[in-house]
Amino acid sequence: MHRRRVLEGMVPAGVTLLAGCTGDRGTAGESGTDEVPTESSTPAPDEGGDRPRITARSFTRTGDAGEPGEAASVAFDDEAVTVWGIISGRNSCMQASLGAIEYAPDTDELRVRVETIREGGGVCTQQIVYRGYEAVAEFAGGLPTAVVVEYESMGDVRTVTAVTR
Repeated sequence: MHRRRVLEGMVPAGVTLLAGCTGDRGTAGESGTDEVPTESSTPAPDEGGDRPRITARSFTRTGDAGEPGEAASVAFDDEAVTVWGIISGRNSCMQASLGAIEYAPDTDELRVRVETIREGGGVCTQQIVYRGYEAVAEFAGGLPTAVVVEYESMGDVRTVTAVTR
């Protein structure tokens, strides 16, 4: 095999490909293409009346579940939506984590995505684990009419529950 010859040929090609990525881009504003829009966590002012908007988010791990199986429950309060649930992880190093809490005003829907992330040392038991959590989205201007809870774990994204009030 000619592995060295192949690798030697790849180095100049890689440098050539990256050359355009490391050059000077100038300062923002020289051309209209340098400005990249970013998403803000600060809600925009509501111009069309008082519609629901998220004012705060929180996520708490509640520990291991006593029974195997995934689940999610949704509760509507005066100014908050609370989601309790259990998500599965592929091994003992996997912990529940908040992926996203997003409100879509056009559909009046709150979407909560919970995922599992690896935490801890290098040695994990090779067994499915079930982790409890609580996610809260506080609102001003009312509450959404629909909530969708999604889980992202073990290489899969799935809708666990969808509730309409």
